Amino acid sequence: MDKTLRTIRSEIEKDKEGIIPDVTLVIDTNILADHAWSRDSNVTYLIDEIVPEHPDFLIVVPQICRVEFKLITKEEVNAWKTLQQEMTRKINDLKRYNGFEELYNGFKENADRLSGLITKLKEAPTEEIEILSNLMLFFSQSLPEQYETAYYVSKDPEYGLLFDDALIFSFVKLVGQSLGGASKVLFLTKDRDFEVEKVMKELNETDIEVYFNSGKCLQRIKDLLT
Repeated sequence: MDKTLRTIRSEIEKDKEGIIPDVTLVIDTNILADHAWSRDSNVTYLIDEIVPEHPDFLIVVPQICRVEFKLITKEEVNAWKTLQQEMTRKINDLKRYNGFEELYNGFKENADRLSGLITKLKEAPTEEIEILSNLMLFFSQSLPEQYETAYYVSKDPEYGLLFDDALIFSFVKLVGQSLGGASKVLFLTKDRDFEVEKVMKELNETDIEVYFNSGKCLQRIKDLLT
């Protein structure tokens, strides 16, 4: 355990050129997607505005989130492709009806515009990680103890977490333990699977603040950095 905690602390210090940040935020996969897909203005402001202006603030991304982000992007792309195909099929049917030319043109234009969204989503993982690598720490060191803990957590019904979520939970907890009060640690996620009594209790006992709302998290960080 001590070696694992030292590794995490060392990686954070290395990223911040030898210092421990006053505030450390661990984020989940869905927060990466919020930024990449421009779907949450609070997350965009937090990453694009707060991070560059505050060297005493660090965002850390668990290793599993990098993999999950690629997966959910693929799923998102496939979902929009399916919708586009269905729209195109129905639009061709609509073309046969007299008097609905304007409606047909509108639907066709929107179906064509979906191609732009699909292209943007396909490019998101590569572009996003490249951009964000300069703004946050994508944790890549192997932590065998984290995986062992996550395995047992995922098997324990009191936690109610699947293995991927258990990996994130165990990492967040280890970050809190490794910084030992030297940095205020927060965890931002939109995954309500973490809103389980045992999970919340253990994170709170490690002095980690958990946020499911990006606006509240942003305000808290502003307050801490003021």
